[in-house]
Amino acid sequence: MKRPIEDLVALAVGLVNADQRERARIVCDKALAEYPPHPAIHQLLALLELQAAHPAEARRHAQASLALRPDHGATRLLAAEAALALHAPAEAAADYERAAALAPAHPDVWFGLSQARQDLGDLPGAEAALRRTLALRPDQVEALVNLGIVLQEQGRVDEAMGAYGRAYRLREASFGRIAHALATPGTGRLWLDLEALRAALRAAA
Repeated sequence: MKRPIEDLVALAVGLVNADQRERARIVCDKALAEYPPHPAIHQLLALLELQAAHPAEARRHAQASLALRPDHGATRLLAAEAALALHAPAEAAADYERAAALAPAHPDVWFGLSQARQDLGDLPGAEAALRRTLALRPDQVEALVNLGIVLQEQGRVDEAMGAYGRAYRLREASFGRIAHALATPGTGRLWLDLEALRAALRAAA
């Protein structure tokens, strides 16, 4: 006797939440074999494939889920993350923008959108998305460093130093990435004295 699809979905969700990925996959495969396509099952498989570093399969399952449930924000975010991992920034940006419309208070959506826009060379768009990220999560070091990079690439090095300084004061381990970014020819400033750079970051407004 087949278990109802609702029971299989609930079991799969519980296994994913318990980080029992292989068992969750078995349940999802069983549900797909026994029932018509179900959006939650495809969403869970998208998540499992993304966690397994299989972005093409993750995007396929996310799109199958969205075909049945197009306005589901969490699935749209999975589709965007898979596209970004596949180095398809235009597709990622479109999905992130849709996800942002569905969940405007989700900082991960805006951070992902900033990455897609930066990959597309849309520096003002990336900056705007990073500022939305930081409005929601002011202590996100990765967003601060990326904001510094985007500002620096626009020739606004003093403003970039402010973002780098905030990142460094929150997490000193970010220093290596900041120093590397500042050494970029044409847009950065070469610091031969790294202790002086540390001091400048501590003092940056």
